[in-house]
Amino acid sequence: MKNKIYFFIFVLFASTGLYFGFGWNQSKQDYKIESAIVSRGDLVVTVRATGTAIPKNRLEIKPPIAGRVESILVEEGNQVGKGKILAWMSSTERAALLDAARAKGADELKKWEDFYKPTPVISPLRGLVIASNISPGQTVTQQDILYVLSDNLMVQAKVDETDLSKIKIGQKANIVVDSFSDEPIQAKVKHIGYEAVIENNVTMYNVDLDLNRIPGYLRSGMSITVDFILSEEKDVLLVPNEFIKRNGGKGVILIKENELYKESIVTIGSFDDQNTAVLFGLKEGESVFRKKKIQDSKKSNGSGGPFSSPKIPKR
Repeated sequence: MKNKIYFFIFVLFASTGLYFGFGWNQSKQDYKIESAIVSRGDLVVTVRATGTAIPKNRLEIKPPIAGRVESILVEEGNQVGKGKILAWMSSTERAALLDAARAKGADELKKWEDFYKPTPVISPLRGLVIASNISPGQTVTQQDILYVLSDNLMVQAKVDETDLSKIKIGQKANIVVDSFSDEPIQAKVKHIGYEAVIENNVTMYNVDLDLNRIPGYLRSGMSITVDFILSEEKDVLLVPNEFIKRNGGKGVILIKENELYKESIVTIGSFDDQNTAVLFGLKEGESVFRKKKIQDSKKSNGSGGPFSSPKIPKR
């Protein structure tokens, strides 16, 4: 009987020793260890919004008189200077007179063309013709729009009210025209709207941006993706977010020393959706680890057990 008791005690202590001596390895029944390499790169933290290319100053040009369009000198997409003649028009009276003279022959027509000069349509500013609504021979009134001019194109983004506090005048941004997604363009915040715009029951605010350069392919009305730059860190060490626990300016990571996994405190900077910048406490090329629970319906339903949550030794 005593031998049986001694044997039971021996098995109990042996089992306990295995648990405490090899607890981490045993935990692999419920957890697996994943690793990642500390890399170096740039970290840009942004707020994303959608926008539209719009004219900075949009000007509709209407005819100075009612009458007929005789000739057109510019087309949509042309750059024009201030004071440039865009088209020639005849008043209603001149058009009727020329039609009557044309019936009498070329000499009579030329006499009246020299005597009764046409009226020019003049550009009041330097800009781009973004719309042309006329053709030669067309009869127009003084309410018709002949041309639409824009001095420059800009971007108007719609920013959710929850992100508006992160946007400042003069803040840098990168924009991408959706149909030219491989060509980012630098921009800068010029104006933040004061009046809310409700879209799909979401409160938005218009934010205007000036472009550092206006590419030739940009057209008014094009859809734009805007990334407002909140912070930039160049040439920093990066750790995937799932491998670090953030707490203010400090982070907790899991490293391996002498076959043991230990927690280590590091100094961290900004983070985006994928990575966190590590400013002190790691070196490029080092490995960091994390434990990930293995989902297995055959295991315990969460009632606990000695291997359900292995403890990690701390430094």
